[in-house]
Amino acid sequence: MVPFNVLFIDSYDSFTFNVVRLIEKQLVNGDELVRVTTIRNDTFADMKQLVGELDYFDCVIVGPGPGNPVNGFDDVGIVSCLFSGDELAEVPVLGICLGFQAMCYSQGSAIDELETIKHGQVYPIELLSEKRFGIFDGYPATFKSVRYHSLHVSRASPMVIPLATTDDENGSLLMAAKIKQRPWYGVQYHPESCCSELGDRLIKNFLQLAYDENVRNGRHERKKQLYEQNPAHFGEKLAELDGTIDHSCIFKKFKPVEKEEVSVRKYNVSKVAELTLKLSDKIPDAKFIMASSKVADHRGEWSIIALPNERSVVLTHYSQVNRTTIYKWRDPKVTEELISRALNGESNEAEFPESFQVLHEDKSHFWITMGEFMTDKLVSNHQEIPFIGGLVGTLGYEMGYYVYNTVPADERLIPDAKLVYIENCIVIDHTSGQLYCISLCDQFPAHITQMLDECEWLNDDNQCRDVSWSDQLPADVSFDIQMPDQEQYASAFRRAQEYMHRGDSYELCLTTQTNVTPSKRITPWRMFQTLVRRNPAPFSSFFEFSDVLNTDNTLCLLSTSPERFLKWDADTCELRPIKGTVKKTAHTTREQALAILRTPKEFGENLMILDLIRNDLYELLPDVTVREFMVVEEYQTMYQLVSVVEARGLSSPRVPYTGLDVLRHSLPPGSMTGAPKKSSVQLLQLHLEPELNRGALAGTRGLYSGVTGYWSANGRGDWSVNIRLLHTYNNGHSWHIGAGGALTVLSSLDGELQEMYTKLQSTLQMFN
Repeated sequence: MVPFNVLFIDSYDSFTFNVVRLIEKQLVNGDELVRVTTIRNDTFADMKQLVGELDYFDCVIVGPGPGNPVNGFDDVGIVSCLFSGDELAEVPVLGICLGFQAMCYSQGSAIDELETIKHGQVYPIELLSEKRFGIFDGYPATFKSVRYHSLHVSRASPMVIPLATTDDENGSLLMAAKIKQRPWYGVQYHPESCCSELGDRLIKNFLQLAYDENVRNGRHERKKQLYEQNPAHFGEKLAELDGTIDHSCIFKKFKPVEKEEVSVRKYNVSKVAELTLKLSDKIPDAKFIMASSKVADHRGEWSIIALPNERSVVLTHYSQVNRTTIYKWRDPKVTEELISRALNGESNEAEFPESFQVLHEDKSHFWITMGEFMTDKLVSNHQEIPFIGGLVGTLGYEMGYYVYNTVPADERLIPDAKLVYIENCIVIDHTSGQLYCISLCDQFPAHITQMLDECEWLNDDNQCRDVSWSDQLPADVSFDIQMPDQEQYASAFRRAQEYMHRGDSYELCLTTQTNVTPSKRITPWRMFQTLVRRNPAPFSSFFEFSDVLNTDNTLCLLSTSPERFLKWDADTCELRPIKGTVKKTAHTTREQALAILRTPKEFGENLMILDLIRNDLYELLPDVTVREFMVVEEYQTMYQLVSVVEARGLSSPRVPYTGLDVLRHSLPPGSMTGAPKKSSVQLLQLHLEPELNRGALAGTRGLYSGVTGYWSANGRGDWSVNIRLLHTYNNGHSWHIGAGGALTVLSSLDGELQEMYTKLQSTLQMFN
């Protein structure tokens, strides 16, 4: 059977694969499967190149995206000239948002900016009942759909047949249309959003219209002949176009085997979260902590104490010089001077000690290095435990797509990723009261198990809660705190509003950096104790990367993050985006917080990121659902609006990807960028944050807005977003604190400043 092929043109939008999966779920003529080939709007330099590929496709769908078709090719790529000539005269086309605007503009319509912008807002769409042309068959007269647009068709030309409208402060607005004498249709709204009604019906109707039109005009027969002449070449051509967007997997999946050297020793313990903190104090060894300092439903149920030792391998990536270092933890032959010379290309491999390697690779290849390193270490043991050992560490914001470390390499080298392979760990299940001592090499430290055997308070809730950590830092230390400049923030806020109003972004997560310099150094462990006391959270982290002896270039990260980024097991991925914040006071009730968080501004913020995350998951996995929709979660200093998105299918033999692939493709976190992701991160990094944060890291966010967590040897993973944290690159002689919030067109300067300071205060309060 000849496949029904759709060519989808993406404008680097963050909702693209929501539409693609919606298309792939349809059947044409009752039983024909639909195959979608996705290309970018800059895949072809001109229409001549594209026209040569059209015979392979039954129709074209032009997706949403940033930009204005009035500005031409430089702004929206080939979308600007798709409809200008007769090349697509017989080709059925559906334009969505940007595609709709470009289609109408090509026919002489006017495109203008809305007076009142609508991003992430649900509106009733009213059909003009006498004009449906098949595209709205099966629809009621009015239905609800989500709008994401700054521009609109302000005056439709005579060639544009209106099909639907909506009313708001801007007046009556065109929401759907057909072009006369062409099989071209379009909608201004977003049918793929999780809050849009009947989006699948729109796509189904269009695909059937496309099939019928192609049978009528002969395109269907021509495509059939092209396929029958050389099916192999036909398939190769589609595969070639599929390859224009990189969807390669990091490593080839395989079925891990059980290994006898994995040992587990169990203890019955108290279920209180403070157990992990008290136990950490009793362990003198180097340790990384991913602790729940507050247990809640579906988050904070587990705590992990990872124990690096002399066998632990350390992987560190520096994107400024496109190099990765690999060496053993605290190898006395690995010095700060050796690392510096190797990164600057001033040494050769003959000088390197046995455990030391330098790989010349960019950040995209670092992911492959991670996969290759772990391939022979993955096991099938103990799938019921989230972590049994493996890679733990942090991936900075600049490890994500479309964003780069802009700190000059000759000024300061800072790591973008740092991961340590852990063979021994303590894992605590706070819901069942089970503690596991786990070793991947059957060599768990005997002095720790002896301490646990002799410990008399492990089952005593009151004694476990009795953690003698002060909520105050030493009184003899003062702090020089350089906070964000309000005037610079106001300037960045105004420019962000200009970008959103002209259609370059729907939402921009504008962040700031505060620098804190103590009058004398306080150990990171002591800092962490006070931070946890002041701001307990489900994903508290302590990472002191003292992997090189006798150096002040030690990376430390202290976090009390409330936000899980990504968790995965053998089949399922889960993301928990947080967007929407209300400061918690003695007078604020949960009901009042909910009322504030369900206002159009907060609802729109969360919906945009929710749809973005669905897109990130749909890019690799076929089955994505919203498990929880905008629920309010309560924390020590604030209320937050949270959604939960779940994807399944990692275990399917038809899916080549692992959780690591999903992590790579989802960075940087959408909740810390805005949408669409590419245009938003570029606006933030190139135009908004450098001046605002010029006193920090040259506009680079560093660890802030990245993720911290693990990739377990049993194939599972869990990563939290690096927010509510302090991080240092110089062993605690100075610290950086990031804070910010999502800006939309409904944001006010005063409101965003208050939200930014509320988030900043959750960490900064420890210095008061």
